[in-house]
Amino acid sequence: MYAIKAVFSCFPPLHRRRLFLFVMVLLVIFLIVQIHQQKTMENMSIAAIIMNIGKNTYDALSGSEIQFDRRVNGIWFNLSNSDFRFYVYSAFYDDRPSLLSLPVIRLTAVSDPYAEFSKRNVTRLYCVLRKDTEVKVVKMKGEPKPIGFGWPLNKINAREYIYTCPTLEGMIPTSVSIVRSKTEYSATEVPVTFPKKPATKRDFCVCVQAAYGTLDPYRIIEWMELQKILGVSLVGVYVLSASETVLKVFKHYSDEKFVDLRKIDYIYTSEPSAKEFWLHLTPAINDCIYRHMYEFKRMVIVDFDEFIMPRKHQNLLDLVSYLDEVSTAERSPHVNFVFRNNYFFFDLETTRNTSEHLTFLKFRKKVAVSPEGYSVKSIINPQACTHMHNHYCWGVTKNYTSQGITKSVDPEIALNQHYKKCHFSQKECQHQLEDATQDDIMLRFKDRLSRNVRGKVKQILD
Repeated sequence: MYAIKAVFSCFPPLHRRRLFLFVMVLLVIFLIVQIHQQKTMENMSIAAIIMNIGKNTYDALSGSEIQFDRRVNGIWFNLSNSDFRFYVYSAFYDDRPSLLSLPVIRLTAVSDPYAEFSKRNVTRLYCVLRKDTEVKVVKMKGEPKPIGFGWPLNKINAREYIYTCPTLEGMIPTSVSIVRSKTEYSATEVPVTFPKKPATKRDFCVCVQAAYGTLDPYRIIEWMELQKILGVSLVGVYVLSASETVLKVFKHYSDEKFVDLRKIDYIYTSEPSAKEFWLHLTPAINDCIYRHMYEFKRMVIVDFDEFIMPRKHQNLLDLVSYLDEVSTAERSPHVNFVFRNNYFFFDLETTRNTSEHLTFLKFRKKVAVSPEGYSVKSIINPQACTHMHNHYCWGVTKNYTSQGITKSVDPEIALNQHYKKCHFSQKECQHQLEDATQDDIMLRFKDRLSRNVRGKVKQILD
């Protein structure tokens, strides 16, 4: 303080006042910059850098309690404005050769229905691309691609989308924002994730919609062990809500590097309305696909109560190899395969002397195969698919548009086996249950699956 007074005393009174005003202006500018940087860092999250290198997303506390680190992932970036709501879960750098274009940025998002934007005088959107101090504003590429059918968000309709931003030659953005005009400013920046590109690809990754509600930890263990037997190398798990016991199971498989465990928050932190979770399900699937699209040859899209079962092959690799060979022989290449649904309802008679924890072995009666297109599940090519619903891939990159997007697989070759209570009307359930038949195909895995499940239950839950 004395040093400052000494410096000021060296100047005449008039110059002192001017110098004082100049210093005060500099101080105010400094404070404004600091506040802006603080807000920006809060929105971007420093730990988003950790997300880019794919670290796990939980912190183990005492006992079985697990607390996800919100700074790492799970948050939705709020790009909303006075005209529309816009929430982004993640953004990915997409430079797949099959684009036949410059790379793009894919944003997994939930927003007000895009069709309503024009009614609010929003005729176009712009992407703000940033890398260090370089900032470029470009027009958004086309219309967003839906990945769901929408649902009320805070009692107002919203929908799930993949938004696409173009990039410019010579610039690889590290963050992106969405604005309504070239001059609009957005303090919220979404970090761009660069998917891993290993030298060797593995065969299969399973992408599951966000986990929510009441999940049975024993069934999760059985499901995980079956996926291993079928030839899966990784499962992408996104937790919206789950019990501590289920989180303990997920953490175990994450520690084994068999699960990529991540968090997905509710968009609104207050108590969500009924079925609002639906808006969060397919963003998890699409995040998983883009995050691992260079690591795996194929992606399997199923839920925790079902799996794709080869009927004439021992595993998924043999199954897909056969399907590819058939497509080549018929000169009708297909990018993705869908599998007919087949319910193994819990209302049906069970097999005696089978552990309660072995659902797939205990329930071996099934109803008729569901109609074509009903509740199907997919195995997709991640180098092709651009936006994925829970059942179908709804679009492919330019290089694959000349091929058949989807091939429905003969149920004699493979099925999606689905385990749950009958959810139809009482009359329809009675009709289907009366025509149930025995299916013992799971017995081929009986010894191995039973042994593996018992071992994991003892290791994780006992």
